[in-house]
Amino acid sequence: MSESTSKITRGVYKFIDYMMFLSLAGMVLLVFINAFLRYLFEQTIVSSEELSRYLFVWTIFLGTITAYKDNQHIGVDLITSRLKGVPKKVVDLAGYILVLIAVGVMLSGGLGFTKIAMSTLGPATGIPFSFISASYVLAAVMIGFITIGKIIKLCKGE
Repeated sequence: MSESTSKITRGVYKFIDYMMFLSLAGMVLLVFINAFLRYLFEQTIVSSEELSRYLFVWTIFLGTITAYKDNQHIGVDLITSRLKGVPKKVVDLAGYILVLIAVGVMLSGGLGFTKIAMSTLGPATGIPFSFISASYVLAAVMIGFITIGKIIKLCKGE
C-alpha cells in the first residue's frame, strides 16, 4: 500500500472513530438531560428518545467497522489457529470470500431499505428513517473494503 493510500485509510478510520465517539457522547448526553429534566421539572425533550435511538444505531454500526478492522469481532478459531502455511491461507481466503458474499447481501438489502425509508419520517424528529439505514450501508461498504484489503495482504503474504 502506498504512503498516500495509507494516510487516507488512517484518516478515514480516525474519522469513523471520532464519529463513533460523538454518536455515543450525544446519546449519553441526550438521555442524561432527558432524565434530569424529567426528574426535576417533570418535562422532557420529546425528540430526545428518538434521536438517542438513532445515535445508538450509528454507534453500533461504526463500532462494527472498527471491531472488524482491528480483528476484535467474535470468532471461533479452534481449528484455524492450528493451521499453518497454505492450508491456513486457503481457509482464511474462503472466510474472506464468505464475508464478501455476506456484505454483498447486506449492501443490496440495505440500499433497498434506504430507498424505501427515505419517504418515512421519524414521528418526533422528522428525520428520515434512511438516516438510520445509511449506517448499515456504510458498515457494509467499509467492511467490504477492509475485507478486500485483507485478501490483498493475504495474497501478498503479509
